[in-house]
Amino acid sequence: MAENKLKEEVQEEQAPLPKPKKRSSRPARRLIKMFNVFGVLDRNQIVHAMPFILFVTLLIVGYIANSYYAERVIREIDKTKTELKERRAEYISTKSMLMNNSRQSQVAGALETENIKETTEPPRMIIVTDPVRSKK
Repeated sequence: MAENKLKEEVQEEQAPLPKPKKRSSRPARRLIKMFNVFGVLDRNQIVHAMPFILFVTLLIVGYIANSYYAERVIREIDKTKTELKERRAEYISTKSMLMNNSRQSQVAGALETENIKETTEPPRMIIVTDPVRSKK
């Protein structure tokens, strides 16, 4: 009896594993048959509708391309706006530096190192009379 139990255990271990169940294709076939009932999968109708399908496909591709183009343009506009703000700030700071450096006191101070002094006399107007023109 002991031998029989061992043989049965060995045979149980060597028994082939059950095969996995195949998926049933019945629901898919039912769906296809239902579409065939409505005439959607008829070859002639598909061929007849091909220009419309291609037209709709081109519209979809065009719509996607347009959205990508619009996003790129928006990014460029934002980049240009930030660059404009930076340039405006640079312009304002440069203009204020120029106004500060072009004051008479600043110019006089910068020229003192060159031994150039400020005039204390007011400017005078010089009038030149041309003898050749006066004879005409």
